[in-house]
Formats: sequence, C-alpha cells, structure tokens
Amino acid sequence: MPQYQRLSVGVEQLDWLRLLFGFFPTYKDSPLKPGFDRVLQIGDASGIQSPLSFGGFGALTRHIRRLTTALSDALQSDALTAADMSLVNPYNPGLSSAWMLQRAMVGSRSPQGGGPSADLINKMLAGNFSAMTGMGDGVLKPFLQDVIQFNPLMRTMAAQIFQDPAFVPQLMMHVGPVALADWMLHVGALGAFSALNATAAPPLKLLAGSKALPEKTRYALRRALDAWEFGSGADYKL
Repeated sequence: MPQYQRLSVGVEQLDWLRLLFGFFPTYKDSPLKPGFDRVLQIGDASGIQSPLSFGGFGALTRHIRRLTTALSDALQSDALTAADMSLVNPYNPGLSSAWMLQRAMVGSRSPQGGGPSADLINKMLAGNFSAMTGMGDGVLKPFLQDVIQFNPLMRTMAAQIFQDPAFVPQLMMHVGPVALADWMLHVGALGAFSALNATAAPPLKLLAGSKALPEKTRYALRRALDAWEFGSGADYKL
C-alpha cells in the first residue's frame, strides 16, 4: 500500500476515515442466454466479457462489430426467437477460461477459514505478468484487454511453471480438483475453437455467403463462425 499510494508514512500511521469497496458479480455460465423472443442483452447485462477487466465498456468496444452485424443478420433472416438470439452470444471458451482467474482470487468459503496464504494471489499475478512481459506484446496486450488465446495461454503457463514449479501445487490445492478439471475442459475447447477458426472457417465463410443453404441455416452458420473467431480470441489485432 505505501508504495502503491506513494505514501510518505507507513500504513500504521494513517488515520482511517472510511473504507470504500465494491464487488463484481460473476456468472460462471456466461454469456447469459436470452429469456424472451426479440430481446438480447448487451454490455454488462450480457455477461460476454469478464467483469474483472473491462466489463460492459469492454464488452461493447470489442463486440460492437460482431453484435451489429449479427443483429442486422437476424432481422433480415427473421431469426428473432430466443433460441435464435442465443446464437448471437454463444458459448465462449476464452471467457470461461478466464473464470479461473476469478476463482483463484476468491478466499476460503469455509466458516473455519483455512484460506490461502496472504501472498498467494499477489504471487500468482506477479508470476503471470512476469512470464507474459518476457514474451512481448503479442502475449501481454491481449490478456490485458481480456482476450484469452490458446497459444499465449499455454506459453504463459509453461513459463510460470518453469519459473516457480513449487507454486503450482499451492494454486491447484487452492482452486480444488473439480474447478481445475472444469477449467481444463474449457482450455481444450479454446484450442478446438482456435483450430476450427484457422482451418474450417475459410471454406465455410464461402458457403455462408452463398444461396445454397436456407436463410436461417446461413444465419446459424455465420453465428458459428463468429463464435469460433471471438471464442478463440482471433478477432484481436495488435
């Protein structure tokens, strides 16, 4: 605190007048699905971006091109049911993978305490940023803007394990085996989305733009292509 706030005295010499704090509601099953026909949540209400970073503002700045195109497409295709609208904000493995960061920053939920060591979260963040900084802007900048990509994630994890192998078991014990297994499934999906976007998307884009398929089928295909691009973080450009 003294270094962060550039204090000339120690914390113990401060006179505390009031304590301000806030909380971020985080939904594991995000993005949130539409509950009604012709209605779509955007911004904070959509859950399409992690509240630990940009929240609603970042959700709009990153996704506005995709959202405006998808909504125009939905109107032209008459794809306006709740099921159709849910294709606009589908499953995003990058977002689900980012949930682990939130989980790692949560203390013990037990009434008896027994939470992680006081420096575990700071140590985790310091290790992450130390590893990413050494890999350059191609790894660091997407993460800072809440875009999780498969290759940078794997490289960061490998570098952190190499730098401090003894820390990994502590973190695994803190998050628990169930959460860790669930996270690994999302990371696997992140890799799959990356592969699909790189290999299957180019020919399918031609098909989605042709008249060979019914209009609503083309709409659904274009939403799948969007899901692969944004779910893998391939939309991010330095």
